[in-house]
Amino acid sequence: MNSILRLCRQLLLFLLILLAAAWVSGEGFQWLLRWRAERLLTDVRSLDISRSGWPDAQKLMTKWGQWSIPTANCTAESCTYQINLVQTLLPFLGGSPDKGAKNWLPKMVGHLGLRSAAARAGFTVQHGVVTEKWFGEQVTLPVQDWDPAEGYVPYLSVSSRDSSKFHEHPRDPDQLYPNRLVRTYPHGMNASFASDEEPAEQALLLAYRFNCITQIQPCRDVADILPEGWRTMQEEQHRANTR
Repeated sequence: MNSILRLCRQLLLFLLILLAAAWVSGEGFQWLLRWRAERLLTDVRSLDISRSGWPDAQKLMTKWGQWSIPTANCTAESCTYQINLVQTLLPFLGGSPDKGAKNWLPKMVGHLGLRSAAARAGFTVQHGVVTEKWFGEQVTLPVQDWDPAEGYVPYLSVSSRDSSKFHEHPRDPDQLYPNRLVRTYPHGMNASFASDEEPAEQALLLAYRFNCITQIQPCRDVADILPEGWRTMQEEQHRANTR
């Protein structure tokens, strides 16, 4: 009997050590992702649409090449470049969206602040000039918020896009802000704006917060990632409802 109890204690201790190691490793990778994401955002914001050129783009391509997905034949004449920083939990820690999955361990891990997350960015170069840039942040929603009927892992996702061709796309003439537009969808939000938008407003629409990647308490609202984009969207909805 004593030997069985001893074995159970050893197994429990081993499990606790394994979970502690997984937590420390996961937290470390999440902080590393946050650190890289902050620097990636700084680099993306340094690009000036219609003014930054191919040499500026090449600097970012050299710096972030390890995480990049360039289009084929990426040259100064035409190039779309994407950078993906991704941190994904192992499947047995991240959880399963399948109907009937209990996800006991993923729920426990979620309460400890571990989650999958990503930061993505990119730019487009045409005829030697940067014509578009974008940035986005994603974090998984807590397992207890998943809808088994959807059959997939839901992400809280926010993105911003600065484009010299913003005004070429059809838009509502009564739009509250003529140089920017915010659209929402379940668990997500996209903000786009013209390159001639006021610099202060551009800065706010790229003022991402990264605490959702590392904090213990999970984020459940896009306002936690990009507050100004959320405020703009709320104002536009309020105006539409009061017409």
